[in-house]
Amino acid sequence: MKFGVDCTRVGLVFPLLIGFATLTGCGPSSPTATGKVTYENELIAKGNITFSPASGGPIVGAEIVKGTYSVTGLTAGKSRVSVIAVKDVPFARSSEEMAKMAETQKIKGNDSGLIDPADIIPENAKGNNQEIEIKAGNQVLDFNLSKPGK
Repeated sequence: MKFGVDCTRVGLVFPLLIGFATLTGCGPSSPTATGKVTYENELIAKGNITFSPASGGPIVGAEIVKGTYSVTGLTAGKSRVSVIAVKDVPFARSSEEMAKMAETQKIKGNDSGLIDPADIIPENAKGNNQEIEIKAGNQVLDFNLSKPGK
């Protein structure tokens, strides 16, 4: 009876274990990000966030729900971040109610004719479409957007 370690078997098994660990996710993976998104210090209830790599890699996005998002598959390096937020717009309104709302908007200086726009964040909001640096690994990236300057 022989006790001890068979070095030949260990020599064959060890490289196989390393290879298996790499294939099952123990190796390097693409960057991920989670965070909060606010507009005028209020959490965005519903929307989307998009990361567009400056290097031309794949554009990756995620849904924003109750002010938070989680995205995988990012490309390390510089990336442009765009946020879109929308609100639910009721469509069943009377003509009188719509006319009154349009008049109120006109008094406020908005003569666009839109009485209840769905878009919450203007494309030119401060902090929107900003370029950031994506690092390898997991990271927390919060975005605090505000009204555009005049």
